[in-house]
Amino acid sequence: MEETFLNGEGFRGILSSVMKKEKIVLFGDPVLRQVAQPVAVFHKKLHSLVEKLRLTLLHNGDGAALAANQIGLLKRITVIDYMEEYFEMINPEIVDSSGESVDYEGCLSFPGYSGRVIRAERVTVRFQDRHGKEICLERSGRMARCIQHELDHLNGILYVDRLAEPFVTHDEKETRLPADGVIRMSRGG
Repeated sequence: MEETFLNGEGFRGILSSVMKKEKIVLFGDPVLRQVAQPVAVFHKKLHSLVEKLRLTLLHNGDGAALAANQIGLLKRITVIDYMEEYFEMINPEIVDSSGESVDYEGCLSFPGYSGRVIRAERVTVRFQDRHGKEICLERSGRMARCIQHELDHLNGILYVDRLAEPFVTHDEKETRLPADGVIRMSRGG
């Protein structure tokens, strides 16, 4: 089985005890608004960075994916473990998209809140695996939404920038925060 497409259960069963999980950067930290830089060298250090992302995502079991800048690294790397699929995407870019859908999204960097977000219904994404091999795949629905969310992170864009309604909602308290205030907070204001 190729490393890039491990089954989600296989991933959850492989845990490196020598690596510590990283702290997830929270909403309002300026690193979330910065554009991540492309990866040019595919070596052991890159493999270690990918493993840090995997482990951190694993320890935050309610998350579907994690971008490198969410742990303070401005590199174009994301890991996705969602809907029984696992991807390690290096230098990802959406090369085609179509349709439109609106659905709820949350974010590990803004825990406890969600909002309805406008996304493309289908995307084609091109990326490299941890060894530099180029891969192109197409996904639709919720997986397409997840991919777009993560690639936005790498471009310094947060889900609150794409809200379909002028508020986000606290998932347990069901209280609403106005989107304009949330967006100001996300920019450190």
